[in-house]
Amino acid sequence: MPLMNPTQTSAVEYVVHVKSRKEMRAERKAQKKQENINNAANETDKEVKPLTKEEKKALRKEQKKLQLKEERLRLMKEQREAKKKRKQKRMHREMNAPGGIECATEKKAKRQKIKENTSSVTENEEESAMNVYRSLFNGSQDDATGMTTMRMGVQYKDIVMGKGPAVEDLALLTVSYKLKGGKFGAVIDSSKKFTFRVGKGEVIKGWDIGLIGMQVGGKRELIVPPKAGYGSQDIGAGPGAMLFFEITLLSIR
Repeated sequence: MPLMNPTQTSAVEYVVHVKSRKEMRAERKAQKKQENINNAANETDKEVKPLTKEEKKALRKEQKKLQLKEERLRLMKEQREAKKKRKQKRMHREMNAPGGIECATEKKAKRQKIKENTSSVTENEEESAMNVYRSLFNGSQDDATGMTTMRMGVQYKDIVMGKGPAVEDLALLTVSYKLKGGKFGAVIDSSKKFTFRVGKGEVIKGWDIGLIGMQVGGKRELIVPPKAGYGSQDIGAGPGAMLFFEITLLSIR
């Protein structure tokens, strides 16, 4: 049979079948289903690794926590339902009592008034407690003398208000000071540069108490009673004497 010339057109016609969208979706669905079956088979074939002792302990702990949470939720639900039932019973009694709805409304108003009065008393008590707290830790000021009284009877007055950072507990301070005492207020001790950490017991309690809130650059007059100072010890002003300090805050670190 003679070969055909490439330039000649073949008499054989090839029919190309174009798949519809429906057929393509069906093929993808079948392919995905087969993949799911293969994945499931692979998961089944995998060896199940036993839990370690720590994992079992953690699992039991988590289960116990969930049980406790469910128990708390159940108890809370029961309490809400019991409270609702008590309220319904009370309302039912009041509605059926002599006077009916008017009596029930009056009783409700009385209960509300009692509740408001109780709340007001509680708020007043809280405010009184806060005032005591403020006077204890922030001090109470005497308008006549300008002195502020702190814990343990420590008193101070700012001669010069500083403009720098304020002293807080555990801050490292550098100060200059003069200590006066005795009948004539003679200078007993002084220093142009003294460094200590406030609140760590490195100085007398009067300093730990009386320097809180002082600002850098300020000068403060500090009066320390014996119980916040050196007690009955005589440091030059007599045993159990009041101590009068003049302190200038140089820096805070």
